Amino acid sequence: MRIFKSLLVSLIGLTSLMYALQNLGDTGAMRQQIDAAPSAARSPAISWAAFALITLCQLAIAATALKGAWDLFAARRGTAEEFREAKSIAVWAGGLSLLSWFGLSLMVGAGLFQWGTDNGAAALAKTFALGTTSALTVLFVWGTKD
Repeated sequence: MRIFKSLLVSLIGLTSLMYALQNLGDTGAMRQQIDAAPSAARSPAISWAAFALITLCQLAIAATALKGAWDLFAARRGTAEEFREAKSIAVWAGGLSLLSWFGLSLMVGAGLFQWGTDNGAAALAKTFALGTTSALTVLFVWGTKD
């Protein structure tokens, strides 16, 4: 069960890393969206800053989750207390995912960009999926007996 928990947390990290890399690959589409719909409320500088912030947060979630997964894997043969202590970084990864969903996607994405494009709607759905699956994973990792 301990290795399974490590694997689940690593999936949070890999998913978040994949999303960040997709964001970096979609900078051309982002540029077209910014150029096509400039507005007084959304300057290009603000749009790029928000885009960078969201991508950096996804990279931070990936790094935190992968570190948490490694800590869990390394503590798999330890005592119950050692394994429980190793869970703390994994819990941070889940918390950061939820913060990213609430704070960035709902406030920045929905409020600033209003998710007015197909790409925006897909991004909102992906961040919701990452936040909720991360939360469920962390609840499982933290709440079940090892």
